[in-house]
Amino acid sequence: MGGASHPCGCGSRSRCMSPVMRLAFVALCWLSALLAPPLLAQTSESRPPETQRNQTRKFALVIGNGQYAGANRALKNPTQDARLMSETLLKLGFEVQTHLNLSRADMSQRVSAFAAALPAGATSLVFYAGHGLQINGASYLMPVDIQLSSEQNVQLRAYPLRRLLDEVSSAASAVNIVILDACRDNPFQPPPPVRYRSNGPMGLARVLAPRGTLLAYSTQPGQLAADGVGANSTYTATLAKTLLDPGLTLEDIFKKVNTLVRNATRDDQIPWFETSLTDAYFLIPPEGTRITAGQSLRSGVGSSVQGPQRAAFPAEATLPTLWFLGMQAHELGKLQAHMDQLIDDLGATDMPKWQQQAEGGNVVAMTLLGRLHLHGAAPWRDAASDASVPLVSDKSKALHWFQKAADQGFPIAQFELATMYRAGDGVNPDQAKARELLQKASKARYRRAEMELLELNIFGAAPR
Repeated sequence: MGGASHPCGCGSRSRCMSPVMRLAFVALCWLSALLAPPLLAQTSESRPPETQRNQTRKFALVIGNGQYAGANRALKNPTQDARLMSETLLKLGFEVQTHLNLSRADMSQRVSAFAAALPAGATSLVFYAGHGLQINGASYLMPVDIQLSSEQNVQLRAYPLRRLLDEVSSAASAVNIVILDACRDNPFQPPPPVRYRSNGPMGLARVLAPRGTLLAYSTQPGQLAADGVGANSTYTATLAKTLLDPGLTLEDIFKKVNTLVRNATRDDQIPWFETSLTDAYFLIPPEGTRITAGQSLRSGVGSSVQGPQRAAFPAEATLPTLWFLGMQAHELGKLQAHMDQLIDDLGATDMPKWQQQAEGGNVVAMTLLGRLHLHGAAPWRDAASDASVPLVSDKSKALHWFQKAADQGFPIAQFELATMYRAGDGVNPDQAKARELLQKASKARYRRAEMELLELNIFGAAPR
């Protein structure tokens, strides 16, 4: 049997339609085609999956340099860090260009082309992983083809960080993010302990963020960051995960990364960032906030949001607790024992190393320096001069370092500072100040502080 025919026997519904009906039918088909969503072709290499259509366009340049020539100069993590960051940025809607192991000419060409192509109002992000160093206060990113023969050679053949910032800040983009996992040592400086005696020869120098730019380092200016023992550096792995947290401003993201990296490295690495952005900026806006992802919210970072946006925008994101504030009593006891052992085993390179770490924000190094300056130290043999180096007591320096660590909430430093105030050791006696510090350290479950507080409450001031 054939298919069913129209009642008139023509076998077609359209043939027997009246002219009016036929016209209505054609108009309906045309309207349906007009309203149908268009098919868009995207590449998986550099473009994100289909996202919200009204987003501000976001562009990223990711560079990973690891295959350096020369003994002990190659790095295993930068190429993997670049790939991880590229994958993360694609998830956030960035159009990503990824380049590995670039020469100086390639770095210059890629950065210039990237900046020149940025459209007006766009968001740009540049991520670099690899060697970086500072010479005479200027920071340089290292291409893989550089020959490390002299500092003058580096200044001529490395890629200046200032040039990167100038290229990006002069582009048409509205918001620029520059991330450097590149804080390595200057190979032309003398070996330890000389290299640790000032900030000058170590890491990357501080550079002020240009207009409309957030500049982030994997560690403090003048400090070092290790290549890492896992598949990725600690900083990049932490950053890639945190970037995907919804509802955080850029500042909140990098504050959280700072704390997480400090916790993971026990203050051996303390990230740093600075920003000239004046508005709160989201990669993933808070739920219910009526702004486009990737755009700024004019708020002064949570201080002046009005109307229905107010509830959706937190005044300050909840950040993780610093590693030493979450320790149990027995863990603090083990840390104190470890610090005691470090003091007992003091060597020629320890003092300048702790000085460098303390200036970078390491609370353990601050407290160790405080103890050395408080009590002095027996002479040790300096490897550079082969001379006997004593350390005499300097109570003002001890007070300085204990205070800096105590201000960050480090309970062991709070205890040490309290004993100085209780005994009037290098300071005017102040029992109220001592009690306040001991209460803070006791709240953090530090047993020595609990015992000292009990003794203070029973006997009062310590004998001088």
